[in-house]
Amino acid sequence: MATVVDESEFFTDIMDDGYHVFSITHAKTPGFYPNEFPDYLSVKLNLLIVGDQINIRVFSRVGSGENVQVDGGYIDLEVELIESDHVFGVILTELPKQFPLEKGSSLEI
Repeated sequence: MATVVDESEFFTDIMDDGYHVFSITHAKTPGFYPNEFPDYLSVKLNLLIVGDQINIRVFSRVGSGENVQVDGGYIDLEVELIESDHVFGVILTELPKQFPLEKGSSLEI
């Protein structure tokens, strides 16, 4: 019997924010993401320090209206702030202008 998974968080993030940061926790939930992709190597939050450079997977909305598509890829971040289990990083990757994220922006991962 197939498991029914609520994908609304993924698509709500895409539609509301324009992007969704890949989640290791959600990746372990069968069917959470629309397609399968290679294993994502986890980073242990307790080992990160400010200034570390990490690579994360992000999904972005491309287009609008009925022509909305989702594009995914990896971006590089430099850790700028760590507060308990929340990590914030500055985007180091130059992204195309149509993406909702840009180099130099801060992002919670």
